[in-house]
Amino acid sequence: MQDDEGLIVIIFGLVFALLTIALPIALVVWAVRHFGSRSGGQRNDARSVRRFFQYLLLFGLLIVAAVGLSELLALPFQKATFAGDSSSEVARALTFTVFGIPMFLLLAASSRRQLQRDPDEAASVGWAVYLTVTPVTALVVAMFALHDIVAPALSGEAFDWPAVIRFVVWAAVWLLHWTVAHRMLDAGRRQGQLVIGSLIGLATSVTGLVWLLGASVTALVVSDAGTLLVGQQRPVAQAAATAVVGVPVWVVYWLRTWSTADRTPLWFGYVLPVGVGASLVLAVVGASAAVYQVLVWLLGAPSSTQAAQHFDGTPNAVACVVVGALSWWYHRQVLAGAAPGRTEVTRVYEYLMAGIALLAAAVGVTLVIVALVESLIPVAGIELGASVVNSLLSGVTLLLVGGPLWWVFWSRINRVVHADDPEELGSPTRRTYLFVLFGLGGVAAVVAVLVAAFVAIQGALQGNLDVQVVRDLRIPVAILLAAGAISGYHWSVYRDDRSRLPAPQARLGARYVLLVGAPEPALVGAVEHRTGARVDLWVRADGLAGPWMVDDVVAAVQASPTPALTIIASPAGLETVGMLRP
Repeated sequence: MQDDEGLIVIIFGLVFALLTIALPIALVVWAVRHFGSRSGGQRNDARSVRRFFQYLLLFGLLIVAAVGLSELLALPFQKATFAGDSSSEVARALTFTVFGIPMFLLLAASSRRQLQRDPDEAASVGWAVYLTVTPVTALVVAMFALHDIVAPALSGEAFDWPAVIRFVVWAAVWLLHWTVAHRMLDAGRRQGQLVIGSLIGLATSVTGLVWLLGASVTALVVSDAGTLLVGQQRPVAQAAATAVVGVPVWVVYWLRTWSTADRTPLWFGYVLPVGVGASLVLAVVGASAAVYQVLVWLLGAPSSTQAAQHFDGTPNAVACVVVGALSWWYHRQVLAGAAPGRTEVTRVYEYLMAGIALLAAAVGVTLVIVALVESLIPVAGIELGASVVNSLLSGVTLLLVGGPLWWVFWSRINRVVHADDPEELGSPTRRTYLFVLFGLGGVAAVVAVLVAAFVAIQGALQGNLDVQVVRDLRIPVAILLAAGAISGYHWSVYRDDRSRLPAPQARLGARYVLLVGAPEPALVGAVEHRTGARVDLWVRADGLAGPWMVDDVVAAVQASPTPALTIIASPAGLETVGMLRP
């Protein structure tokens, strides 16, 4: 009976395994056929499916080969503790190496011949995805291996030779694919790898520097020499190793490569929300934590009467401020060089900074209101650490950090607005900022009202509509007041903007423009900005394109009697063709 049950379990397991394999394959085939049929027919469908499995298999075989080679080369350096199932490790290393490497080389050679024969193969999405995922994967593994090398070396532990071998193998894989991607992919299709690598390098570098600075300050203030050598050495070594791993990655991917590339939307998407925004958030969080600990020590109820214990986390908070501020300043300088003057990018930066600071101040206002209600309606048996004074100080801290920062950026914005600049009043960034804050405030207010109503109705139904219910309403009421104030203020700002904007003029000309001619990246943005139309640019394959003149293109767009227009740049001048939807 037990054998039958075991057989049934095995059968169901096999069926489930087959389904988990077949379903993703079926979904991929369906997606490729569904989307590929719009622009390529059955031949493109088959090629897309073939590419998907070919490059997926190539990636998998590469992982197998690299893992097997690194494990095989590391076997002589393993500790002599083989017992029991040690043969499985040797068998895996031999299998992955002996079979994985030849299979990978054969498939790689076949793929290389296809890439050389067929230009469409090199321009395919599958090839670009492979050259994005593979070097990033190798980079991450190599970074972990390098960390395992540097950390023991700095802390005086035994040298990790298997980590050295793992680093050499995966670094070689990364370098090979980095070189191939640089030669075979254009700048636009390399952006995926560059943005991921820049993010990994920046995050690792910032983490390592914050950790290193905090651990170093903590180690310097330790009075016990034994604790300094034993307890603090390992954190400093780990932090230094993290920084050593992250900084070179950031330098290669960002500083030497992507920082000087074309200013694409993805480039600004990295610099603005990540480089500038995340750095400011890090600095604000660190400053809030440090100021809060100081205020609690001076005015509140600290959890410990010993300064060393109370300020245990302060070095890391200060490190967040220092590193975050430096990162913010650097990316701000990069942004200023990329978009001189007051452009839409400048507006995005200023409104993003104002929004982050306003969010911190709004949380501070909410905490202050909650603390005031708690002080007016105290409850016996308050939990340890839930001091009303500490709650009040946390709100005051966020107000002290976020309030002045918001005022600096909002005042700078208002100076431009008060100059009656129509471009500033009608900018999409300003309108988006106002609507987002108004919308978020409205959603928060609705949720707060629902929660408050639930608490009040529940208390009434239970016959306990007393002071305790009022105290339970402190959080939704505080959120409602803060959200209402933010929404009301920004709604008044929006109405004032509308009253000062000039009357909208009827837009003339085409709403969609297809430009056919020589490649000119700046042309699309200029025509879109001056006409408000959506513009696409296609390059003539015959090489007979004439020069583009922005004023002539704008005039043709504005004079078009049709909603869609094709403008062809020929040697004799611009040719326009009006278009209508069927």
